[in-house]
Amino acid sequence: MRPVRRLPFLAALFLAFAFAFAGQARVTFISPLDGAQALGPTAIEVTTDAANVDRVDFRVDGALAGVARKPPYRIAFDFGQSLAARTIEATVWSNGYRNREDARVRTAALSANDTLNVTLVELPLRVRTSQTLRASDLRVRENGVEQTVRDVRVERPPAHFAFVVDRSLSMNDGKLAAALHAVSEQLRQLRAGDRASLVLFNHNVAAARPIARGDDLARLFASTVPSGGTSLRDALASIASDERTYAIVITDGGDRNSALSEEAALRRISTTKTIVHAIVLGNSHTDFLDRAARNTGGSVVAASRATVNDALARLLADINSRYLVVYQSQGTRPGWRRIEVTPRRAGLTIVSARKEYFAE
Repeated sequence: MRPVRRLPFLAALFLAFAFAFAGQARVTFISPLDGAQALGPTAIEVTTDAANVDRVDFRVDGALAGVARKPPYRIAFDFGQSLAARTIEATVWSNGYRNREDARVRTAALSANDTLNVTLVELPLRVRTSQTLRASDLRVRENGVEQTVRDVRVERPPAHFAFVVDRSLSMNDGKLAAALHAVSEQLRQLRAGDRASLVLFNHNVAAARPIARGDDLARLFASTVPSGGTSLRDALASIASDERTYAIVITDGGDRNSALSEEAALRRISTTKTIVHAIVLGNSHTDFLDRAARNTGGSVVAASRATVNDALARLLADINSRYLVVYQSQGTRPGWRRIEVTPRRAGLTIVSARKEYFAE
């Protein structure tokens, strides 16, 4: 009978060891990191190697902030404008709620000076990866200072699409009509919440005109004939705003008439929410367009009267498939800020990203 009596004891001992082993699962904060600063809307995220996760509870300063039930284990939380340090806790429940693992980070307090110099930067990004891109996959430096990535958005948010179209004399022989037809055709790629406008320019810059899906721009502007010189810098700078903007230039030449210098125009264009793309009809690339696109994370492509519609279709399809990385800019001075984005893991390639922006 003694062996029979010992079996329950051995089974219990085995289960105790099993549960103890299971309790060694790790929980790691992805965002925010310990000692980082948290301000405004921010993603709170952890990763864990625990098996059979039931749910993850998140608490901020002891109060329940949200629950995640499937990976990625993430919630959105608004930290507001508080200057105080915050304690963030994550509790991972697993194995039918029999196992519990905890992790905690404490954010750094903000000084009054910090609150004056914190900027949320939107960083358009194209990557090649077989896995879903997460904030923890990226390292972002601004003027050499590492920044805190708050969020990675797969879907493009609503935006303003500003089509800046050259109507100078060199846009004759059907090029202007082809450009306007292409814009009309590709407005169908815009999404709910987007809005669009058209700026025509030669040596003068016309006021932006709202346009919408279904507009036949070639017909609406049939009386507009190519004429005059080219004020490209002035035209592109005229669309500068604080809202999320894709500025798409269609031109065939350089700039002979702008009042703004290249540096002044670049400062207006290179904001945190403006991305410049250009379609050049012919081979007249300009350094200004190249730099404007490079700074903001856009592109410059060559096309012809016959291919401008296809080029614009590919460009808008590409914009619709990009990631948007949001990070909290800290520790850098006003002026030109250079951005460096590098992967933190293997199998991730950065195809293109914004290089610089100008902050007052």
